[in-house]
Amino acid sequence: MEKQSGLSEVTSVIKPWNVPSGLPDEHDARESPVNDARGRYIQDILRMHSRLSFHGMAGELQKNDALLYQANHGRGLVTLVAHTDQIPERYLIGLAGFRLAEYLQAGFASEELVFGRSLFCEPIREFHQDDTHVITIDEETGRILGYVALAHTQDPEPRRLADPGRLLFPCEEVHSIRLQTALPDLPAVQALETRHIREVKRLAHNHTVTARDLRLRITLELLAGLTMAVYVERESIRMLIGDVEEHIALKHLVLLGLDVYLLTGTTPKLSRQDLMHPRYFNAEKVLPFYSWMPPIEDVAQVGKRLEQAAAAPSPIRALRGLMAELSGSVEHLALPEEVAA
Repeated sequence: MEKQSGLSEVTSVIKPWNVPSGLPDEHDARESPVNDARGRYIQDILRMHSRLSFHGMAGELQKNDALLYQANHGRGLVTLVAHTDQIPERYLIGLAGFRLAEYLQAGFASEELVFGRSLFCEPIREFHQDDTHVITIDEETGRILGYVALAHTQDPEPRRLADPGRLLFPCEEVHSIRLQTALPDLPAVQALETRHIREVKRLAHNHTVTARDLRLRITLELLAGLTMAVYVERESIRMLIGDVEEHIALKHLVLLGLDVYLLTGTTPKLSRQDLMHPRYFNAEKVLPFYSWMPPIEDVAQVGKRLEQAAAAPSPIRALRGLMAELSGSVEHLALPEEVAA
């Protein structure tokens, strides 16, 4: 297969490839009968994505020298990290489908818009060519078990963070803020460009994974992959941003050893024409955050510890060790109304 040179000309339709046999229908998301056309359409999408396999993805990315990071710790999981423009089209569509399916399961994506627009995956035209995708795959079935992304700015050229003409990151749009208004007036901030920032997005586990040990191991794999991706791109990434549920996803950031600043006082909102607008109605309170990247030697050390934890016989015991060793912190910063974008 040929590498894709860009996203603007992607026109092919997703096809089920390497479909593993014998996956039961109980992998479907919903148990109650669905009689309406929209419900049947959503069920069909979820069923299709539950049966897709990514068995060949690692080999193809290796062949094209496209992997930023790869890990196989001998526990039945394989974790891959690559940029958008290095992932073959059919796999990229599959990743976008996994993202959509899991957000539908969580009630964070609009069934109405998915049905009305005949969507079967998130629109990949919205991916930046340098977005970083961290994927954890079941070694036996080839199914995606976990995913997280580091999203790049959509500005076509690098711009200063303080530039009033720059494009906002999605979390800034949702919370009606400009990130620079929350940062201290320091030389490092004045020199910060949008290309130095990545937004953490779409952290998701496969909904069929219910075993606590396995879900935790998948989380550790994703965090290790994310950390090592930052390490590989250490010349360009200086800050992570995004928004999180304070009592859910925030704990993952602390496990990365980050000093996290949560920004309070915002009212997140998306247009009802945005595919992900239900997230801010159906999730607990979501707060924007930022975190400076620590010294690169610390990033490398955290990545090594996360890899060891992901490979450990007991992920629960390994997690306890990480919580005792890593020194992440959380600080709340109240934003005045006048900082709104």
